[in-house]
Amino acid sequence: MFTTYWHAEIPMPRSIAGPQQLWRFVELEHHGPWFYLTINKGTGTKNWRSMIFVATEEEFELMLEDIVAGARIEAVQIVTPARLNGTGNWQMEELTELVRIHDSENGVLGYDFRTASGGLYSDRISAAADARRTKIYSALICP
Repeated sequence: MFTTYWHAEIPMPRSIAGPQQLWRFVELEHHGPWFYLTINKGTGTKNWRSMIFVATEEEFELMLEDIVAGARIEAVQIVTPARLNGTGNWQMEELTELVRIHDSENGVLGYDFRTASGGLYSDRISAAADARRTKIYSALICP
């Protein structure tokens, strides 16, 4: 999850901000992949884009199921830690596919990620022999 700090909040009257709170920065202490989504909330000729940070694979799955009404995903970037991407640093790449790896009882064992550059990363807690794969996201299906 992202951590926010009161001193980083941008004060806005509720009449202007609505249900949102604005922050100058957020912190992420999770050392796993996270996602940067570009969504388009408009229709017809009235389009506006918004970017959403999603902290975990599970939250990304939920977001795909419950995306803001009328919004569509334009792009998904995955931000991977050095332990996954092998570069020694965090790295952001366009995500083309996310696959959930699970056992026969649907217990999540981890995820596989494919990027536009051809990278294939795997973040699994187990390499069970009976592992099954479920495609969660594909750039070809979710433009």
